[in-house]
Amino acid sequence: HGLGAPGDSGLERRRIGRLVGRCMPGAPFGVARLTARHLAWVFHFDDTVAEHPDRLAAHREWDPPGVLLSGRLPAEATACTHLASLVSLRADIVAAGGAELLPLLAEGLRRYIEECAREAPWRATGNPPGLADYLARRVHTSGGHPMYLHLLAPGMPEGTAPLPAPLLGVAELAFLIGGLANDLLGHAAEQQQGDPVNAVTVLAHEYGLTPPEAYRATVVLHAAHQHRFDALCAGLLADTALSGPRKRFVRAVMGWVAGSAAAVEPYWHHLLATRPNRGTG
Repeated sequence: HGLGAPGDSGLERRRIGRLVGRCMPGAPFGVARLTARHLAWVFHFDDTVAEHPDRLAAHREWDPPGVLLSGRLPAEATACTHLASLVSLRADIVAAGGAELLPLLAEGLRRYIEECAREAPWRATGNPPGLADYLARRVHTSGGHPMYLHLLAPGMPEGTAPLPAPLLGVAELAFLIGGLANDLLGHAAEQQQGDPVNAVTVLAHEYGLTPPEAYRATVVLHAAHQHRFDALCAGLLADTALSGPRKRFVRAVMGWVAGSAAAVEPYWHHLLATRPNRGTG
């Protein structure tokens, strides 16, 4: 859909179709496919634009969230494949009945791009941020907002009403859990590149840990957030005042967290078996 070349290898590595299949096993094929397309767009943008300050600055001038809302390309950006693909994606979202979700998706994209831009000074100096600052931003830089397209599935809350704060909180915690899992998977490569924007590097810097110690600490941090997520979801599902559609959304978010873990767990075991002392704990 208009994207190619530089980020293709990254898209292949991520195996987006398999990821979405694990995360949305009961969703209609059209909804899952649309979600996979949106994730592919975010991952491609992440690989080819988000970590390059000059490219990111140019794209921010063109306002991708505004393009997603309006479907109109800026006159000076008509040759931009990222934005052209975003317009095509928007058209498919609207055709699937998702016009009311566009503000939520655009806000997610805005936060993602803004927080990616705030990472630039850390990369320029090579100095990682503090842990609390990093985690607050990782919620959004994880790029998990396409998950909201799951709201197009039958039985979900109506898109006309905003999601209540507890449901948004559970979704954002799921984004953070996914981001931490990605940090664990990507740390070895990012360490070789000198990229300090990773939970493992942040923990090593903040607490004076060796890379293996910091990796194990990140595993514990990921597990702690998973435990908190499970407790929050259990509380919401036990709440008799919460409507059926909203409980279905909670279960859908739980499916995303479980599916993501299932998709990456074999790779974690491979890393632990083959590289136990090379920065992976």
